[in-house]
Amino acid sequence: MQSSLNGQTASFTSDAVFIDGKTPYYQSRLLNEYGIRHAFFTRIGGVSEGVFESLNFAEGIGEIRDSEERVLMNYDIAAKCFGLSAKDVCRTYQTHTSVVVLADESKRGVGIVKPKFDFGVDGLVTTERDLLLSVRTADCVPVLLCDKSKSVCAAVHAGWRGTVGGITKNAVEMMCESGIDKSEILVAIGPCIGKCCYEVGEEVRDEFLAVDPLYGSFFTPNGQKFMLDLNKANEEILVGTGIPRQNISRLDLCTKCNENHFFSHRRNGTSRGTMSAFICL
Repeated sequence: MQSSLNGQTASFTSDAVFIDGKTPYYQSRLLNEYGIRHAFFTRIGGVSEGVFESLNFAEGIGEIRDSEERVLMNYDIAAKCFGLSAKDVCRTYQTHTSVVVLADESKRGVGIVKPKFDFGVDGLVTTERDLLLSVRTADCVPVLLCDKSKSVCAAVHAGWRGTVGGITKNAVEMMCESGIDKSEILVAIGPCIGKCCYEVGEEVRDEFLAVDPLYGSFFTPNGQKFMLDLNKANEEILVGTGIPRQNISRLDLCTKCNENHFFSHRRNGTSRGTMSAFICL
């Protein structure tokens, strides 16, 4: 099968479609069926060096920092896979909130060649054509959404705080404000830390139970702690908002396990790069 972006050869694993090439990325088979332009980029194919090698999308939060110039070049490399440039990207300013913002034409280049948002923004929705929505992850969940007619799309960064805070529900509701029905929304839950690796304390489980006792099903006891399944959590919360289950795809790729393809905060702490997921109309 050929990529819906740049024609590179694709291979399949579950619902994940791996597009091989100089700048490889993953796609959702479901979103591909509807011709939706999207990509979950790996850590491969950029210009960054050292712990950020090589397709890194953030300067970093630790003592070691990547350069702004290299990060910008990496955005340009990724955008070119869509036939666009870094100037067409709108980037979230992620602080683990549940805040979703409508990105209009004035937001083209925000966080890239224009100043970043001056408040926490972990989700973006747009009806603009060729405006690349970008969310960054290094274990958290990238969630990409688009309606079947490709009139509105969204990108969401969902860590455990955003997940329990209902950020995907907020994105769905904002998308529906454009006049679409929830039954028309398609979703791809991208690479993130898997239930195999995501150990959390009882305080995290309590946060979920306080919202809905049924959310306890996302956790598996592991000694004095719990293993949290963020893939399942986001899928079930989306179904609870009214998205048909058959409209949701999960790539089920663990970022901590797959070191060759993904950066991981749990594996490497702050001395690591950051991936990005993109979607546009």
